[in-house]
Amino acid sequence: MKKRLVFLVTIVLNMVVFNAVAQSSKCEDQFALYEEKVKTREYSDAEGLLEALLKECPKFDAKIYTHAEEVYSYKIRTSRTPEDSQVNIETLISIYDDYEKSFPGNGSVVRKALLLKKHKLADDAKVYKMLDTFFNTHKKKFIDYDALQTYFILYFDQYESEETTITQKDFVEKYAAIAGQVAYAQNELIALKASLLEKQETQMLTDEEKQTIADAKPAIDALDAVADNISIMASKHFSCEILSEYYGKSYAKHKEDVAWLEAVSVVMYNNKCYNDEVLYKVANALYKLRPTMESVYNLGVITLKRGNAKEAVKYFDQAANMDNDIKSKADKYYKIASTYRSVDKAEAKKYALKAAETNPEFGKPYLMLAAMYSSVTKGCDLTDFERKALLFLAMETAKKAEDAEQRYKPTVAALMEQYGERLPSKSEAKAAGYRRGKEITYGCWINETVKLPKMK
Repeated sequence: MKKRLVFLVTIVLNMVVFNAVAQSSKCEDQFALYEEKVKTREYSDAEGLLEALLKECPKFDAKIYTHAEEVYSYKIRTSRTPEDSQVNIETLISIYDDYEKSFPGNGSVVRKALLLKKHKLADDAKVYKMLDTFFNTHKKKFIDYDALQTYFILYFDQYESEETTITQKDFVEKYAAIAGQVAYAQNELIALKASLLEKQETQMLTDEEKQTIADAKPAIDALDAVADNISIMASKHFSCEILSEYYGKSYAKHKEDVAWLEAVSVVMYNNKCYNDEVLYKVANALYKLRPTMESVYNLGVITLKRGNAKEAVKYFDQAANMDNDIKSKADKYYKIASTYRSVDKAEAKKYALKAAETNPEFGKPYLMLAAMYSSVTKGCDLTDFERKALLFLAMETAKKAEDAEQRYKPTVAALMEQYGERLPSKSEAKAAGYRRGKEITYGCWINETVKLPKMK
C-alpha cells in the first residue's frame, strides 16, 4: 500500500512538472511571436497576442508590459477620435497596474502617474503622492527625466502656494534629494553606456544593447536640462550663502557619507557656488571616498575657479581617462587645452591635438590652434616675417576644423579672408631671404615646419 501511494505521488509530481514545462514552452513561443510583431511595428497583431499573454503568462517576462506600453502609446497617438483615445489610455493604465502586480517596483507606477497628469485624469495632489511614494520606496528606480522634473515642479508649486506648510529647510532638503537623484540617474546611464562600449570592443552587442547606447546620449542630455531647470527654479528661494550655512552645519556629521556628499555637491555645483568653502570641502571628501568621472571633473572646475589651474588640470586629465565616450573624453581634453592656453602654450597645443585625435569629428581644437598660431606677437625669437608666415600654418589648421565639422565652413571662410589680408608678400619674403618652397622650422611651443607657398 505504501509503495502504491509513493508511486501515485510520483506520477502526480511528474504531471505537475510536465504541465509546468509545457506551459513555459507555450509562453515562450507566444512571447517570441508577440515580440517579433512589436519589433516590426505590426501593432494590431501584437495587440491580439497580448491578451493571451496577460491571461496565461503574466509573469513570463517583463517585456510583455514594456512592449505593451509601446503598442498602446502608439495607439493613443494615432487615435482618430477622443473616444478611441480614452479607451487606449484606460487600457494602458490597466497594463501599468498589471505590470506592477507581476513585477512590483518596476517603475510603471511612475509612468502611470505621468500618463494621468498628461491626460488630466488625476489632480496634481494625487500625481504627486504617487511619485513621492515611489521615490521614497524605490529611489534607485526613479530615474526617468520627465518624472524627476514633474516631481520637483509639483513640490515647487506646493512650496510657492499660499497655503504651504513647507519650510525653507524642507524645501532645500527636497531639492537636494531630487537634484542628487538626477545626478544618480546620469551616472547610472554613463556607467551603463561605458560598460557597453567596452564590451563592444571584444564582443558583438545585441540589438537591445546597441539601442541602449544610442538612447543614452539624449537621455543624459535631458537629465542635464532637468538639472539646469530645477536649479534655476529653486535658486530664487535660496542663495549660495544660505546653502553654505545649511550644509556647513551638517558637514562634520556627514563627511564620510557618500550619498550625502554627492547630493550636496550636485546642489551647490549646479547653483554655481564654485568659490564656496563648503563645496570645496565636500568635493574633496567625495574625491577621496568615491571619485567618479563627473565628481572628479567638477572638482577640476571648482579648483580652476579658485585660481589653481595646475591642480585643476590634474583633475580634468583624470576625468578624461575615466571617460569611455570619445566625444565626452575629447571635450575634457579641450577643456584642459583651454585652461593651459594662457599659461603654457605647449601643453595647450598638446591637449588640443589630443582632443582632435580622440574625436576626429571635433573641429574646435583646430580653431583654437589656428587662433594661437595667428596671434603670436612676441616670444619664440621670431622675426616679423616668420610671425607672418605662421599664418600659412593657421590657415592650414583652420581648414582641418572644417574637414572635421562642416558646420564650421562659414567660420573657416571668414578666417581665410582675415588671415589672407595679413599674409607676407613676395617682396617681404625676398627681403627676409626666403623664397617659394623654402621651409621654416619653428621651435618653441609651435614645433612645426611651414613650407612657403607662392606669395603675391
